[in-house]
Amino acid sequence: MISAETTTVGVPPDPGLPVQDRERARREIELTDHAPPVVPRHWGPATVIHVGIVDEHEMFALGLRTCLASSPLVTISPVVDEDVDVVIVSPRMAEERRFACPLVVCGDPPNTPAPGNEVMAVLGRATLTAEQLLASIHAAAAGLRVIHAEHGPAPRLAGRGLEVLALLAAGADTKEIAEQLGYSDRTIKSVIRDVQLSLGAKNRVQAVAEGIRQGLI
Repeated sequence: MISAETTTVGVPPDPGLPVQDRERARREIELTDHAPPVVPRHWGPATVIHVGIVDEHEMFALGLRTCLASSPLVTISPVVDEDVDVVIVSPRMAEERRFACPLVVCGDPPNTPAPGNEVMAVLGRATLTAEQLLASIHAAAAGLRVIHAEHGPAPRLAGRGLEVLALLAAGADTKEIAEQLGYSDRTIKSVIRDVQLSLGAKNRVQAVAEGIRQGLI
């Protein structure tokens, strides 16, 4: 740490000082003149995803807002602008309007999305759950495509693995999952590794995305 005496930047060392002391003072002045400022590391909260909702059915849109209102990691934007990270749309809106951010479609897959629209997830309205919706939003924001398969392959997970996958989709971390299921952190980490291996995923986000695609969540 540089001492308070080095704050006299630009003042030459006293010529009456011994040579060794003058040299030390000169080095301190040069260090103070050229050292970059120390910027405190900022530890902020977890990233919040800004979500827009565009649906011609107002009651369904209201239900989506209510469903997402309890999530601390998602905030609903009143308008769809450049600050929105993901937009939840109906198939019709995906076909008729252009959006600059990833789309999560609630309903049947759009026949021909408008030019430039990037559909990252398609979720059936009849079977839509809050867990699927939240997981799809997080995956879309991360750039992962998680088209939900209505008739996907047989599940390769069961029991504890499915419980852990569902909690991951809800945004829980290792400690929270361990506390909720009554296992140690080490056991939960092992289960998560098994889940990723079973689903062919490289990380937790991909595991959740694959779980949605296979209809496990």
